Amino acid sequence: MKVCWWYGVSKVDPIGAALSEGADPTARSSKARRISASIAEYGNLIKNSVLFMDTAIGGTKEQIMTDLAKDAAETLDNVVRDVAVANGTVLFAAAATHRSDIVSASSATIKDIRRAVRLLRLSSVPTFPGNEYVGLCHPDIAYDLETDSDWKYLSQYRDTVKYDIEGEIGKIYGVRFKLAPTIPILQNSGSANVNVYRTLIFGPEYLGLSEIGNIKMVMNEPGRASELGTYNTYGYYFTASAACLSSQRAIRLESSSTLD
Repeated sequence: MKVCWWYGVSKVDPIGAALSEGADPTARSSKARRISASIAEYGNLIKNSVLFMDTAIGGTKEQIMTDLAKDAAETLDNVVRDVAVANGTVLFAAAATHRSDIVSASSATIKDIRRAVRLLRLSSVPTFPGNEYVGLCHPDIAYDLETDSDWKYLSQYRDTVKYDIEGEIGKIYGVRFKLAPTIPILQNSGSANVNVYRTLIFGPEYLGLSEIGNIKMVMNEPGRASELGTYNTYGYYFTASAACLSSQRAIRLESSSTLD
C-alpha cells in the first residue's frame, strides 16, 4: 500500500507568563505532527470500434475527450468531498443534539450558519483572504438559505472578491457558498426516517491533497492492444490522496431540507 504523509508543527501554546527581571521564561519544545492517507489510482476508459468512429457525426472524438476530462475532474472532486464531509466538528441544526434527533423542521437557517462561524472563531480558525470562510452545500440546502433576506447572490458582490471560487452561488454571514450537488444525502438517518443533509463550512488547511502528478489524458487511435487496428481507446488516469489535517478547522452542519 502506498501512503502520502503530511508533516507539520503544532501551533505555539499562546499562554505566556510574567517573567522575573533578567530571567528567561521556561523553555518549551515544539511538537511535530504527521498525518497519512493511502494513495489510490483512478481512471476511466472508452473503447470504440474504428468503424463506429469513422461513421460517427463530426466532433464525436472531441466530445468524448471533453466528457472524460469533466469526469476526471468530478472524480477528483469526489475524492476530496468524501474526506471533507466525513470529518469536521459536527453541529446539528435547530434544537437537535444527535443525527437521529433531526426532524423535518430541522432545516438549515442563517442562525445555524452564525453558530457555525462562531465555533470556528472560538477555535481561532483563520479565514480565507477577504475575512471569509468557504461553505459547500447541496442544492436543496442552498434553496433554504437563499430564502433569507440577508443572502447575497454572487452578482451582488462579484467585483469585490479577492479570488474566485468555481461554482460559487452567494454568501451569508461571512461564508461564501459553493454548490456541491454530489454530497451524498444520508437517507432515512433522522427522526421518523427524515433524510439528513451535510453542509461544510471551513477555513484554510482543513484538508490536504497530494500532488503526485497531473491527470493523464489518453487517446490511442488505434488502441495499442489491437493487432488489426480495429478499435480506438480514450481515457484518463491519475493518482490521488486526501486527508483531514485538522477537524477543528471545519464545521459539518447536519440538517434536513424543506424540499425533502
